[in-house]
Amino acid sequence: MYRWSFGRGDFVKKAVKYTGIVAVMIAGLFLSLYFNNAIGTPKAKIEKDARISHKIDSSWQVAKSTTDAMSAMLFYDKDSSNYIFSIYENRKGLSFGYFFRSGGSTNTENEGITEYRAEGRQEKAYLSMNKQQVAKIEIDNGNTVEIIDIDHTKPFAIVLPVGSGAIKIYDKDGSVLPTIPQAL
Repeated sequence: MYRWSFGRGDFVKKAVKYTGIVAVMIAGLFLSLYFNNAIGTPKAKIEKDARISHKIDSSWQVAKSTTDAMSAMLFYDKDSSNYIFSIYENRKGLSFGYFFRSGGSTNTENEGITEYRAEGRQEKAYLSMNKQQVAKIEIDNGNTVEIIDIDHTKPFAIVLPVGSGAIKIYDKDGSVLPTIPQAL
């Protein structure tokens, strides 16, 4: 007759073995997600990632706005003669951060207020070097009017939800300004 014995030493060896196998599988899953670009950049590190990716000098200022779904940044030098924008999105589904969507300098931000919207997204990003001296953005949802004050002397970036209401952008004299729509 065969007696089955399971000593304490055997248990520890098997536990270590199986724990090691599980750790290797988790590391493999993480590496697979990382190399398939499914991890993303954490919200707190988006600006740093954009500065590194675009080789933006640390002396440049940034105007930025970030929601749970989108981040828009407008980097500019001290005299506002040069700029670079960068837009990141938090992908739907299984994603663990923000992913670069678009960037560069299209000159529309210098000419007016550029309105960026990615197909299928519920947010719009508004970017401008603010040559028009935008002073406020008004969001009227039919019940209430929300006012976002803007420093009319500085560039700005703001992300707003689509469908949040009628959006009007005013200069410092109270005139309504148009936007320049751009698809991402």
